[in-house]
Amino acid sequence: MTMTAVLSRREVEHQIALPAVAVSAVTAVLAWRGWSALQGYGPLRSIHAGQIELAGPVVLGFVVVVFVIEQIVPAQRQNVLARGHLLDVGYMLAHALLVVPLIILIGTGFSSVLARSAPWLVLPRFSSVPHWCYVVIAVIAIDAVDWLAHLANHKVRSLWRLHAVHHSQEELSILSTFRTHPLVHVSFVISAIPVLALASNAATPAAVLTAYACFGALPHANVRWSYGRLGTVFVSPAYHRLHHAPTGRLDINMGTVLAVWDRMTGRAIDPVRSAQVAPTGLAGRPIPVEQAADRPQLFRTFVRQLIQPFTTEQGVQS
Repeated sequence: MTMTAVLSRREVEHQIALPAVAVSAVTAVLAWRGWSALQGYGPLRSIHAGQIELAGPVVLGFVVVVFVIEQIVPAQRQNVLARGHLLDVGYMLAHALLVVPLIILIGTGFSSVLARSAPWLVLPRFSSVPHWCYVVIAVIAIDAVDWLAHLANHKVRSLWRLHAVHHSQEELSILSTFRTHPLVHVSFVISAIPVLALASNAATPAAVLTAYACFGALPHANVRWSYGRLGTVFVSPAYHRLHHAPTGRLDINMGTVLAVWDRMTGRAIDPVRSAQVAPTGLAGRPIPVEQAADRPQLFRTFVRQLIQPFTTEQGVQS
């Protein structure tokens, strides 16, 4: 192999982030397997049911109510039509229409792979245990594996390049919940493991999944709520805001609903009630942000945020 050929390959790898391409390939394969697995139930019907659970009227209504509260008692005063809010509305619409269907497909695809390759994961039926116990166990387990996936997003560079889009928001609000790169959700498919393991004993009700989606969005709210003593167990907006600080460690306060996983691993930093509200975003703006330009350019920023993980290195630590 000549030096010219080596340099040429290196140049290509610099222009195209191969790990992001690999994540795309894995996502495509799982989505295809998910579509195939849903043929007996009706893929479109299953996807629509998932949209109702994860981004339907209840979830969107909850987000709107909390957004109104943010305008009344904000942690950080922001214009209701702030650029960050407007772009996040775009992300929210994309989430409801496109990302949730992708989540349903890759989750189903991953479950089908597990069921075929590791059937021992499915626990036998225990009729003596009440149904509600399995539901509680499932929710706690889902939250635990979501925490593990979030940790991986901060520790694995190829995943961080996707997850960093979520951290780019400088005008954090509950709308920011939906500011995620679509491909990052492939790292959260492991939440299918506890659901599959308990499948013989209880199906997690749709209402429970909807409630979990709401409580998982609440920590991004632009309010000072810390939940008092309950804040040692549950993730509050004040607690999670520290996770979005532009400087310092970003691998802290990573829980979705429960803060216990952070406390068990020494990653919990409690907010100081009298302290000034911390800014959010990424130091140095390594990702294009809507606040940078003189004019909003929201659509261009949206596209650039989705494309950047495939093209350039980001000078930001996770």
